[in-house]
Amino acid sequence: MAEIKMDENWTFESLMNDVMFHMVFVNNEKARLALVSTLLNIPETQIEEIVVLNPMQYTDAIASKLTVLDLRMRLRTGQYVNIEMQVRRYSEWTNRTVVYSCRQITDQSNADHFDYHDLEPVIHIAIMNHTLFENHKRFFSKYELQDSEGFVYSDKLQFFVMDLKAISEATTEERSRGLVQWAEAFKAQSWDQMRRIENTGVKEAMEQMRTIMSSPEYRQIIWSRKLAQMDYDSQMHSERAEGRAEGRAEGRAEDARRMKMKGYSVEDISDITGLSENEISML
Repeated sequence: MAEIKMDENWTFESLMNDVMFHMVFVNNEKARLALVSTLLNIPETQIEEIVVLNPMQYTDAIASKLTVLDLRMRLRTGQYVNIEMQVRRYSEWTNRTVVYSCRQITDQSNADHFDYHDLEPVIHIAIMNHTLFENHKRFFSKYELQDSEGFVYSDKLQFFVMDLKAISEATTEERSRGLVQWAEAFKAQSWDQMRRIENTGVKEAMEQMRTIMSSPEYRQIIWSRKLAQMDYDSQMHSERAEGRAEGRAEGRAEDARRMKMKGYSVEDISDITGLSENEISML
């Protein structure tokens, strides 16, 4: 009897799962260092050490749809770095990141014996599965405080955005430094796709993913988080659909009121709006 080979991809979960993303880069120092080095374009030898500021109990994040599972770090060189895997589109997202980053600026100023000279840069990096600015589509962008001629006012607030929908827009320089390889790793949907990526940092991340998914406890946490996110997305979709239906109904009622005021017959109003004669009579 032939041996039955189990499809290994049943244990695969994408790095776009924010719990998986957090688990991998909290627990694997080499992957964390390689990712930050690539995103910030700083040699690993200059970074040397990254301290994770927000390790957490992942069971608390399973059902909480609003939990922010970004990766908060401080480099040995002083910078504060937040990396966020953002697969949903939020309104006012840019304002949210500004507020979030400014809080870290304020936290520094609240320290004992603070001096403005000691203020360290706060860098927010978003890995997004959608385009942030449709009229300014870029694979990888950096935003900072500067004047209209590009002269930098301050480097203390910096925002980086990787658009996973715009990999084809990557420049030669972005490809050469490994940004596209990391983007492909984030989008990968199987172990085979991950294996094809020739990048030592990605290899480290993949091995950490395997370790995580080999644990029944962690595997259940990962899948539970995914289910909670699916439930949340389904709920939001239903609420939006209900809102659109209510809006259409209100629109038909308003049209019917106007036609009544202009002397249209009830029969004609019903034919045009689809409302029943009883509904029209109650308007």
